Amino acid sequence: MKKFTHVLIALTFAFACFSLWSMLTMVIHVGANGSMLPGFTRLCLVGRPVLLLLPVPVIGYCLYVVFRRQPAEQNSITTFLAWTMSALCLVFFPVLIAVFLPCLKFMEG
Repeated sequence: MKKFTHVLIALTFAFACFSLWSMLTMVIHVGANGSMLPGFTRLCLVGRPVLLLLPVPVIGYCLYVVFRRQPAEQNSITTFLAWTMSALCLVFFPVLIAVFLPCLKFMEG
């Protein structure tokens, strides 16, 4: 059950990173209408490939936990959850701001 929890956390993290990547990809189509995107949004668009590489070490650690011989301890699950969700929060909030900045520009007129 503990190994399944690691797999579930890793899959949730990977899905969240892919969702953030796709949100930033949709912002490119908003900027394709001829309007200039805000600077912070353009900066986040440059770092968009990092969102696809971020799950690689998480999935690697998850595979290590699943295939090692000794059972996973409870602290391992708590630490893994804390690290992955902290990393997700550090990435989520800048992406959220980058996605909403063009929306504010369109709402102004």
